[in-house]
Amino acid sequence: MKAAQLLSEFGYCRQAASLCLAVAAAALLLSSVALRAAGESDACAALAAPEGVAFTAPPGWADSEGLPRYCRVQGAIDGRVNFEMRLPADWSGRFLMTGCGGFCGELLPDKPGHSNAINEALKRGYAGISHDSGHQAKSWETHWASDRVALELWAHRVLPRVAGVGEQLATSLYGRAPAYSYFSGCSNGGRLGLQAAQRYPELFDGIAAGASIFELSGIAGLWGNWLIANNQEGPDSRFPQAKVALLQQFVMARCDQRDGLADGIIQDPLACRVDFGEAACRDRVAGQDACFTATEVAVLNNLYGGVRDGRGEVVYPSALHGSEHFADRWLFGAPGQPAWGVLASAGYRQLVAADLGIEDQPAGLPTDTMLDWLRRSSIPALTDATNPDLSGLRQSGGKLLIYQGWSDPLIIPQPITRYYEDAIKAAGGLAALQNNARLFMVPGWGHCWEKPAAAPDDFDPLLALERWVEGGQAPEHMVARQLNADGVERRSMPVCAYPRVARLKAGGDPDKYQSYQCVDDPAPPGA
Repeated sequence: MKAAQLLSEFGYCRQAASLCLAVAAAALLLSSVALRAAGESDACAALAAPEGVAFTAPPGWADSEGLPRYCRVQGAIDGRVNFEMRLPADWSGRFLMTGCGGFCGELLPDKPGHSNAINEALKRGYAGISHDSGHQAKSWETHWASDRVALELWAHRVLPRVAGVGEQLATSLYGRAPAYSYFSGCSNGGRLGLQAAQRYPELFDGIAAGASIFELSGIAGLWGNWLIANNQEGPDSRFPQAKVALLQQFVMARCDQRDGLADGIIQDPLACRVDFGEAACRDRVAGQDACFTATEVAVLNNLYGGVRDGRGEVVYPSALHGSEHFADRWLFGAPGQPAWGVLASAGYRQLVAADLGIEDQPAGLPTDTMLDWLRRSSIPALTDATNPDLSGLRQSGGKLLIYQGWSDPLIIPQPITRYYEDAIKAAGGLAALQNNARLFMVPGWGHCWEKPAAAPDDFDPLLALERWVEGGQAPEHMVARQLNADGVERRSMPVCAYPRVARLKAGGDPDKYQSYQCVDDPAPPGA
């Protein structure tokens, strides 16, 4: 249940958020007291399965290390969607549905961190639900999509179905509907977040959508196919994973200081220009550790030079400089083992081929062929979340927080900035759009915290969203921190709301976020 439906004087609450929060907090405290008075064990064990839901284990209270006591509910929705919901004994009145990564297929309720995970929110009193989106498979596989119902569930229909079940269970256990309903997801979970904002704008009060593969047809289709065509030789990468460290050093030496700081972070990768031929092996001896062979130079030029059609014209963006730290995991696999990005891109292409009744092939397709497939397939209209009209979100009062790493080599960053620019136009200007939707581009951050960054990357988008939804604090920036192995902060930086960027104040300590300010002019001093 949305906050607008819960509070009878919601319009007043927009102007007096602190008063409303106090009233809501008092009501939530009473519900928690009532729950304990009724007997925790009875309340959880007595939960009835909502219509279409079958419990796969009896609901019961759980005590897990590092987590608050919670009611654990496991089940399946419509015989398809496996889920686990965790409802804390001390409830904050908030409900959270998470996304799932890749093509989903696994139930991961104990996934750590902020990416498609519920436990960090559970620690703050959220009732959270995790799911597998309606099928079981490895995250890069798409053979299951021959079942159209499963495909449509994964595409977007899972959103209202799982959210509805989760809110019903919360209402049943606590005796009142959630005061606030949230969605948080990264990668494919970020795509689901944008699907929610565009198709179901009244479903959630707040949506956090990270590293979103919202434009599958371009990111997985065009960029993914380009990666396969230019980098793969069967199961092997033409560019060896062992040379990723050399590649990173080469790029950083040419681009790191363009923003005025030698800090290992490329703030504006679009301004970076690199000639990989400068590092070519002059004696043409393959396998040297300190240089790139002619084949490797060609691969790099293609992967960073944009997706090109048969006429040599760039038709889609590709990898950006600064993403090298993460390229080993996502782009350049080990010998005999393709990288995850290659496997998932092949899975998407197989999905499109099956939709067209075409037999796919393992090698990369010409870009013109891929463009033709995408034009004729029904898949992009079903799975892409590219509608820039967010007026439904504005009308419902919902908030959308989008975040993306500038150094993500898998979900390349340019498509989301282009989408946001289109949304600005559709909304009638940046100020109008930012009332309900804000974008945060994170320098040095890769893909969904799957590999630690060499930059401040510890931030909580759900917390920033919560303050925006419930307290009216529209985020001008989020604070990202870099921690050492002991969890102690090494340095911090602000991540500014797009299109603003962080610039160091004169004489400021570059390791402290307070030393920066968010500015409109992206050009560093002396650039």
